[in-house]
Amino acid sequence: MKYFISTDKSKLDIEAIHDYLCNKSYWAKGRSFENVRKSIDNSICFGLYDSENKILGFARVVTDKVVFAYLMDFFIFDEYQGDGLGKKLAKYIIEYPELQVRLWFLATDSAHGLYEKFGFSALS
Repeated sequence: MKYFISTDKSKLDIEAIHDYLCNKSYWAKGRSFENVRKSIDNSICFGLYDSENKILGFARVVTDKVVFAYLMDFFIFDEYQGDGLGKKLAKYIIEYPELQVRLWFLATDSAHGLYEKFGFSALS
């Protein structure tokens, strides 16, 4: 599958992102459309797209661009899971030039194996 990743917020399908977060994620159930839009406005966002600009996945990062980065709302739409797209998106984000920070944070109840491959570990 051909894909590309972009930080251009104008490409984001905010309605699809909101639908996933509000109805399919365990961490953002019921989040309002306005709050999804506000969180996107105040984050570095990464959209994963197919060759026809259809969004396949999304993530956002809150950061000071020096010390810390907090990876949030990371997901691949259900119908595109299982093809390694999550790994590709995570690698792109971790290597993104503006995000060469000292500390990364993530709060998740799922996909621990994926995140461990990129240096994340459980806090004790």
